[in-house]
Amino acid sequence: MAPGSLIGFALVFFFCTWAASIVAGFGLRFSKRRLRQLGAGAEKRAAALALIVPPLLGGTVALALAGFSFVAPWYGLSDHCGTHGHHIHLCLLHGGEWAELPWAVSLISALAAILLVRLARLAEAMWRARQRLRIVEQSSTRISASGPPVFLAPSEQSFCFVAGVRTPRIYVSESLWSRQSSDEREAMLEHERAHVRNGDLWRSIVLSAFALLGAPLVAARCRGLWSDATERFCDRLAADQTGDTEAVASALLNMVRGQRLRGALAFLHRPESVKDRVVAVLSIERTGQRAAARIGWGAAGVVSVAAIATGALADPLHHILETFFSLI
Repeated sequence: MAPGSLIGFALVFFFCTWAASIVAGFGLRFSKRRLRQLGAGAEKRAAALALIVPPLLGGTVALALAGFSFVAPWYGLSDHCGTHGHHIHLCLLHGGEWAELPWAVSLISALAAILLVRLARLAEAMWRARQRLRIVEQSSTRISASGPPVFLAPSEQSFCFVAGVRTPRIYVSESLWSRQSSDEREAMLEHERAHVRNGDLWRSIVLSAFALLGAPLVAARCRGLWSDATERFCDRLAADQTGDTEAVASALLNMVRGQRLRGALAFLHRPESVKDRVVAVLSIERTGQRAAARIGWGAAGVVSVAAIATGALADPLHHILETFFSLI
């Protein structure tokens, strides 16, 4: 195998991933109203798939073409490298010339740098969140043992969030706890329990990792849409569980006063979203779980068809991509 050929396939991966990411981003934007009608669960699923599907498609194309270039000559299916000297080759065996192209090396270096910067920012954000959590943990007192344990933290700030993937724990500030009525407290805690039941903590980490590979700006927007839809979805579940939509809305409005700390899955993740969330929960917004399932099956079908089509059309597809990159 020619090591330099990996540069070409890496470029194919990023090109297909970013192209699919941009298409998914525009799709979310133009279908926002329809998704909102279907419910928060549908919007949440669509945003998650907009982050997950593009890297899967990019990886499928890159791996399919790499596998084809490696096995095709063995079976006499194709040996294009000896007859197409007018452009560079996407071939594991004869594509070493990618490493000799300054633009290709520069481009893949720039893409790697973007990926490393994103990874560093994510690591820094997680480290800072962990440091803030340690400060809260040191002074917190456990007040509930049923379900995810609830800890009360002495603080004048208003916050309530769940932390811990393996052992979820809910943290609430004393100032907020003292202001909330018993119904508001239960609604607030039920919101956080919904995050735990849905596995939103580990899903958030996975989606953040996929967002590293998405197109600039688009991936961040999709990640934000997922977070907003997730909060509305848990608001709806809390209202259904407690049977008191007004308590959920009241807890949101009460919490916005003095809210400063932003946890990864805080009850009020974005203070500026409180109006939208209050309107959604009082209007009895759908959960959209059935629509979410249909969207999931549809995305699985798209990925499956794309994988089959890539395998079946690997020969002409790799010629098209070779020609495209040769024009750069």
